Amino acid sequence: MTTQQSVVTPERYAQGRTWDEYLDYVGTPENLARNMPNGKPRDDNSERMRRNERETALKPEHVQALRALPKLRVLALGEDWCPDVFRGMPVVAKLCEAAGWELRIFPRDDNNGDIMAEFLNKKDGNEYQSIPVIVLYTQDLGYIGHWIERPAIANDYYERLQKTFTRREDESEDQMKARIRQAYSAIQTSDDWADWRHESVREILAIAKQAPGA
Repeated sequence: MTTQQSVVTPERYAQGRTWDEYLDYVGTPENLARNMPNGKPRDDNSERMRRNERETALKPEHVQALRALPKLRVLALGEDWCPDVFRGMPVVAKLCEAAGWELRIFPRDDNNGDIMAEFLNKKDGNEYQSIPVIVLYTQDLGYIGHWIERPAIANDYYERLQKTFTRREDESEDQMKARIRQAYSAIQTSDDWADWRHESVREILAIAKQAPGA
């Protein structure tokens, strides 16, 4: 985040959707009419989000730690077509529910580029609009810290997966792409997917513990 005055004022924060409002919005004609960055039509990912919400169970020690913290405000920035969003956003919703924190959600590509600009993902000298972005604030919107995209163990997994992105001698280009798609789909039903949820909570908790009064 920059040291400049944030665009996230109390008035702007209040414009964000609650979790229930966002879930209802994802499957609406208004949202589905918004094309993805590649120009393709948008799928209805509301059931994916609801399934991840149902399958998310916080660890008792995480719930205890969350309830011991001050009441915070949380801003989430994302787009529902992104796997890191439809996996991660329900985890954040469950986390906020357990902690009693207010959560407001903003679609990144719906006139919220100014918020995105405050929380760019910086890697190897480059900047990326990675999502989701989860920002933690005090009750008066004092910035505490933010979390981007996915937990560290998930980044390690994707780094290993990317090493398979070259075509094998015995396969065509289409076969290689199908193999990679299958690998991405497989992770979404694996035990690793559940582990990533717990690691997301643990990492966000670590940020929250930096709050005044924590």
